Amino acid sequence: MGESPRVQGELQAEIMAVLWRIEAGTVERIRSELPESSRGAYTTVQTVCNRLAERGLLARARDGQAFVYRPTVTEADYVASSVSSALAAASAPARRVALAQLVGGLDASELADLRALARRIEIERGPDGR
Repeated sequence: MGESPRVQGELQAEIMAVLWRIEAGTVERIRSELPESSRGAYTTVQTVCNRLAERGLLARARDGQAFVYRPTVTEADYVASSVSSALAAASAPARRVALAQLVGGLDASELADLRALARRIEIERGPDGR
């Protein structure tokens, strides 16, 4: 999986969350789905959508007078790429702390899934761990 561009800013993150939920929408539709505290002006949401499109996180297509925006990356792929990038850039001690915090927030089912995944990776890597 390639590295996804990073979402910066709270409004950008909220717009991405809306589009991951509704799959595609015009600025007006996106704006109507935002929390009331984040709605802001139509032009503000439009500008942020355009910036997200310029950065490759959204695709846009004209539909009559308006553009329809849709995410170009899934939420899961975006989160995975973001976490991987952050961990790769961190020191070993910081990675351990971050991983401990992430694992500490998992429920029993997610922990079981993580254990199974770790076992599968160990088998795939073989005895030398590569």
